[in-house]
Amino acid sequence: MRNSTLDSPFQPHSGISHLNSTLFDINQSDVTGTVNMASPGAVADAICSILGKRYADFDEVLLRDGFLDIEDIFWGRMPGLLPCDTPYHDLRHSMSTALAMARMVDGYEAVHGGDGPALGAELATLGVLLALFHDVGFIRRLSEAGINGACLIREHEQRSVDYMRGYLAAGPLARYSELAELIHTTNFAKCTCEILDGLAPRLVDLGKMLGTSDLVSQISGRYYLERCRHFLFQEFVAAGADRTTSPSGDVVILYPTPEDLLRKTPGFYEHLVKPRLDGDFSKAYRYIAAHFGGGDPYANSIQRNLDFLRGMIERNDFSRLTRKPVPLMPLPAA
Repeated sequence: MRNSTLDSPFQPHSGISHLNSTLFDINQSDVTGTVNMASPGAVADAICSILGKRYADFDEVLLRDGFLDIEDIFWGRMPGLLPCDTPYHDLRHSMSTALAMARMVDGYEAVHGGDGPALGAELATLGVLLALFHDVGFIRRLSEAGINGACLIREHEQRSVDYMRGYLAAGPLARYSELAELIHTTNFAKCTCEILDGLAPRLVDLGKMLGTSDLVSQISGRYYLERCRHFLFQEFVAAGADRTTSPSGDVVILYPTPEDLLRKTPGFYEHLVKPRLDGDFSKAYRYIAAHFGGGDPYANSIQRNLDFLRGMIERNDFSRLTRKPVPLMPLPAA
């Protein structure tokens, strides 16, 4: 399936991935240390292996075309679109979300499948594609060259929904095009119950897994703390999301420095993320453990990241964050 702009029909893809030759580096791997998250080809291989083993009728070409499409979009090779310029919401984040989604879908089938698949190959592939494209709304159109993609933060979910509705409608999953709305499960500003109201139980579960995959893939990342410090803070400032307006009309800076953003991250997790994972999404993350046969490397990595962060906050010393994350996006011209 192909789509050339956020509005218009797709065009044929440009060919093989330009990033698949990236050398493996354990620091660039997923939480299991087995998948090179700097290589779209490696991530596609991992997901195709998961779904191919689970479903005899899995359409591997459809999924691999999706990876070619998303890479072309983020690298600015899709007509009508500009390259990704958001270092936190980069291609790695999209692929990490898709990989977590594939693992959850597989675990879901292990728990609920019984004598046959509970979701089936088509809905599983749909869920992974929605995860892969869930932040495509950050990608700017040619007419938006004057703004930073981060400025689209308040509307990017709806842009992603609109894009995927057209993308799906033009391919073999056309009958599921309206389910692009499930992308709004990644939107904190939307009530999950309203998004999922009236859907069949398995579609409700698919939406909850999608919202879960977006959160756990981020917070479990090997460079999550560094990416918040160097990239998410940068995006918040560009979007004006680092400030609010008081009732008296004064501008209040929420995060004066990257370290202030980090100081508020444990509270963000405890008061917003965890209730969403446990309540709104009904602990869908439990399907990750089912996929791995009992253990949950995502939960373990999240705990390590938060424990490490809390220790730095207690000492008021962030000097141990010495690693420099590298975004998976085109570098600006010199």
